[in-house]
Amino acid sequence: MNEADGTTFYRVSFGLLTVIALFFALFVNGALPGLMVPTTGQAIWTLGFAQSFANGFSIYATNFGLPDPAPISFGLAAALPTALFLKIGIPSADAYSFAFAIWFSIAFYGAYGFVRLIGGRRGISLLCALLWLTEPVIWQHSDYSMTSLGIALLPAYFYAELRLVFYRWNLLSIILFFAAALSAAFMDGYSFMMFATGTAVLLLFSFALRPAERRDFSLRRLPIVIGSFAISYFLYVLYIGKAAFDAEELDFFRAFGSNIEFFLIPTHGILWVPDLFGLSADRQELNYFGDGSVFNSSFAAVLVIAAIYSLVTKSSNFRLKAAFLVVALCGFYMALGPSFKLNVLRPDGVGALMPLQYAPWRTGTEFLSSYLPGFNNMRASYRWVALGMFGAWALLALHVASRNVQSGTTILIILIGIAFNIPTPASITANIASRRAISGINDYVESLRPIFQPGEKVAFLPFRNDFFANFMASKLGVQTYNIGGDKNLAAAMLNWPDTMRAFDQGTEGPDFGKKILQLLKNGDADVAAIPYMDLLWAAHEWPHSPEYVDEMRPYVDQLQSSGMVDILRTENFAFVRLKSTAAVSQLAP
Repeated sequence: MNEADGTTFYRVSFGLLTVIALFFALFVNGALPGLMVPTTGQAIWTLGFAQSFANGFSIYATNFGLPDPAPISFGLAAALPTALFLKIGIPSADAYSFAFAIWFSIAFYGAYGFVRLIGGRRGISLLCALLWLTEPVIWQHSDYSMTSLGIALLPAYFYAELRLVFYRWNLLSIILFFAAALSAAFMDGYSFMMFATGTAVLLLFSFALRPAERRDFSLRRLPIVIGSFAISYFLYVLYIGKAAFDAEELDFFRAFGSNIEFFLIPTHGILWVPDLFGLSADRQELNYFGDGSVFNSSFAAVLVIAAIYSLVTKSSNFRLKAAFLVVALCGFYMALGPSFKLNVLRPDGVGALMPLQYAPWRTGTEFLSSYLPGFNNMRASYRWVALGMFGAWALLALHVASRNVQSGTTILIILIGIAFNIPTPASITANIASRRAISGINDYVESLRPIFQPGEKVAFLPFRNDFFANFMASKLGVQTYNIGGDKNLAAAMLNWPDTMRAFDQGTEGPDFGKKILQLLKNGDADVAAIPYMDLLWAAHEWPHSPEYVDEMRPYVDQLQSSGMVDILRTENFAFVRLKSTAAVSQLAP
């Protein structure tokens, strides 16, 4: 039966296949509400913001990061729907998973629409969309929360770009492109830069290869594209309150550039089929520069093969074929970072960053990484592989769009690609465990509610990168100076009262007990919460052992002996309050 038949049976059958394909994509990405959550730690961080948004009907967090309202540095586009789900009473874990499922569904439809726009038929477009949404470069970034969504949405973003520049000039195309630029800006900086870079390549090809349309291009399409990116960036800057983040040193870019073999051979323990057939390589983080995300996320061999196959076979649109080839090459080249690395290992005794002396050959991208705005913040160089993989996927899409009937080779490549993308059982069970962990954290924090009064000001001391504080403060309706995220913490500390800034980050430091008393006596906090557990790793691994209990107990005992405070000791915290009629004696030295 042909898709043009338009029969009820065909529509129902295709609809059912679409639901199955989308379900499988959500399953692979761990975004099945009620069953899975893609990650734990970053979900807790995001849920803290989302709950605070829901508490105050605001796009700024007012429960943590005091004294100023705190913007979320990336991912507002996903945190807002999460806040809505929390507001209507959906449990925390499922609210996060629902928000991700919605965005993954948009990404799935965007990938499908991309192939349809350039001429693909429904069935093959559905397969191509499934191939893209199951790519490990997407779900391996779930530990970086909305970065995975930004990568997943690349075909949807470029659907809007192609529609505006190459296909349909109308109001809907303008609105879609602006929406794509805006969502990219408020989703993830990496994918925003990839979208902007790829768009620049496509614009150059459109201008160069369509001379008859240059006037129309220059007067109508180009201003819309530039204006959409500029307005989106301006709104993001206005929201976070700063124009740019500090650039990293080149050693970071080198370390987090991909080895060439990472593109071609997957890492053992990540993908089920390659592991099953012995096609993956054992890699340990200590043996390589950067961290495990570099070699876990960079596998692209199937899409590279698909792109080569598409290039050597005839297709109908040479201009787009050439443009997306350049997009793919740019992405893979930038993913190398400032140096070519083939089987380069980290020498014993050398840190995770990569000094120039260990770089065998330079790629020439040092200038971009050092001086060009936007590019100099793309410190995890390997993530450019997502743009390279999208370019390769787009070449495959152009190939299938130029044929009414697909060859067995084309179908086989796509099916092999989908099979190779299936995560190992351990990855799947980890997503199930993440939901249990978040539910456990939620229940634990809820059990602390009787300890606090709404609106009380709490200081978690000593302060660290306190992901857990985000969630705890927002969930309980209290306020805290603490905040998770290095950049968020640095911004908040600038405006802390002197009594908070007197503490050393990550350690008790001298006069720890006296500083707590001074903080409470000055009225800068109602409660000092002394954690017995690391509030960063407790958000990632729950239940979490109280590793600081022996270290912190003497300080708690010392505070107790002062006679000036009431202390409630629990398994994971000691909560310290100034007595209503505090003694005037000083804490014993």
